[in-house]
Amino acid sequence: MVAEITSLSEINQRSGINKELADEFKTILAKKLIFTKFQPIVCLTTGDIVGYEALSRGPEASIFENPAYLFEIAEMLVLVEDLDMICREKAILNASKLPLDTKSTKLFINIDAASLAYQKHDKGKTLYLIEKYGLKIDNVVLEITERAFIKDSMAFFDALAHYQSQGFSIAIDDLGSGNAGLRLISETNPHIVKIDKFLIENVDKSFKKQAILKMIIEMCHKVFNSKVVAEGIETFDEYGTVRTLGVDWGQGYLFGKPSSSLQPIPDMIKHKIAVYHYREDNFLDDTRIGSITSIDPPVFNSQTRVVELVNMFNINHEILGVPIVDEGIPVGLLMKTELFSKLSKRFGYDLFYNRPVSYVMNVNFLVMDFNLNIDSVAQQVLSRNISGLYDAFIITKNKKYYGISTVHALLERMTALKIRYASQSNPLTGLPGNLSIKAFIEKQIQTEQDFACIYFDLDNFKAYNDYYGFCKGDEVLKRTADLIVGAFTNSRVGYIGHIGGDDFFSVILSEEIHELCTSFIAKFDDLVPTFYDEHDVKNGYIETLDRENKNCRFPLMTVSLSVVISGENARFNSFLEIGTVAAEVKKKAKAIKGSVFVIDQRKRYQ
Repeated sequence: MVAEITSLSEINQRSGINKELADEFKTILAKKLIFTKFQPIVCLTTGDIVGYEALSRGPEASIFENPAYLFEIAEMLVLVEDLDMICREKAILNASKLPLDTKSTKLFINIDAASLAYQKHDKGKTLYLIEKYGLKIDNVVLEITERAFIKDSMAFFDALAHYQSQGFSIAIDDLGSGNAGLRLISETNPHIVKIDKFLIENVDKSFKKQAILKMIIEMCHKVFNSKVVAEGIETFDEYGTVRTLGVDWGQGYLFGKPSSSLQPIPDMIKHKIAVYHYREDNFLDDTRIGSITSIDPPVFNSQTRVVELVNMFNINHEILGVPIVDEGIPVGLLMKTELFSKLSKRFGYDLFYNRPVSYVMNVNFLVMDFNLNIDSVAQQVLSRNISGLYDAFIITKNKKYYGISTVHALLERMTALKIRYASQSNPLTGLPGNLSIKAFIEKQIQTEQDFACIYFDLDNFKAYNDYYGFCKGDEVLKRTADLIVGAFTNSRVGYIGHIGGDDFFSVILSEEIHELCTSFIAKFDDLVPTFYDEHDVKNGYIETLDRENKNCRFPLMTVSLSVVISGENARFNSFLEIGTVAAEVKKKAKAIKGSVFVIDQRKRYQ
């Protein structure tokens, strides 16, 4: 194919590229001056490397080193297919020279989508190169990059189907960038979908991006059974957010920059992932102040000389304050600004420089227990005197020094929690949705708490919604949610969620079941007539079409409560198991006329 590049003058004139630039590009193709960098792709759960993406670059320190520019020029010269095949060949060749464990590690090779639609596309070349250089097709992923509009879509999808029939795994690159669209995914059924870095950048601070990602992940997992890769992860906050949302694998500077060799994940990042995994498995609640504690800042005792802290602050510019701890008990706090302010005053240097830090430390510092709720901590932190409002505060665990935290970290976590709560809440009622409900129940199970789950289901709600319209239906759901909140927040557990539609959920203690359920049903039955027109209340029913499109009478709405207890004689192992039992109880409850609550009476043991 490179032989066809010998006469570029006519193409140069059509494309508007000057001859010098075209000649340089021609030389790159003719001499195959394409170099490969490898960037790791990481399992977000374990921190293990699952693959490397082979990234093609032009000659170093030239304008063609940038791949975007390299392919832009190729497109202008109508030479994308030629460049793409050279990049592919060099990627396979360079990967074969490295200690790549193809049994457990995948090699991602980029293919320009437009090149697949090229009428002279050599369908057997990629497989030939893989076999020639001793790689295994099972662990080679063809990553389709849609840089421009595909003119011949039929040829493209035919070529893609050919690669899939050969046994190649297919990945769709840059979903969300504007080029890689739903049609490409729906017609290729890819094994892997890579989310564009635009959606990942600052995702921890953007409710909109989290909502979009949540939909994409659910679609990929449930509809296409595809693995999801987040590209461009650069901060640990971004990592934590995409992992919480359900992303499988990640790629970005956080894990490693592109390199000509196969670089491992930095030990520090592996450690952070392991700690994150440990905290997740052991349910370190990120609404507790302990979850934003820094244990890295140096700790000093009260006899440390001031000169040592001055030197430490001058060397470590990022440290703004340090705890003063004697025998595990915090006795003071020293902020950098406060220390230098005292030293800068008249005679301050002479008075304090060689004295113990106890002479200058703040003894009226704020101490918080590791398990305190973040909202509670925020109230105390932000109610401090203005002069010390932005001072760090000390965290203790079991009355011993544990770490230190800052107002910035506190406000950042509060913002993240509000964004996450909003993204996981039902948009109509504002109550926690399925993800939050599942997480709460799994935590109760893992910590072996005794609790009772109540599933609420409105009887004849669909008929009401069809008859009165969705606006009235939404009003019923909001009023019902308010009623549930009012009745069940009195519980010592008092967790309330909205599964969706007319299905609600609550967690209380088993001894509270009869009192709270009876009270709620009475209030609900009193509320129901206010939803209907007077003549419908008088009739005791409405007439509308049923599911079979037949006219039918539907009684006024009632509510069925299905109660499942997890306690000493009835331990559950998962949220799914509770849901299965609740579905059986629900059938019994809905078979009874009127508003009722039915309790599962069966015993089961672990």
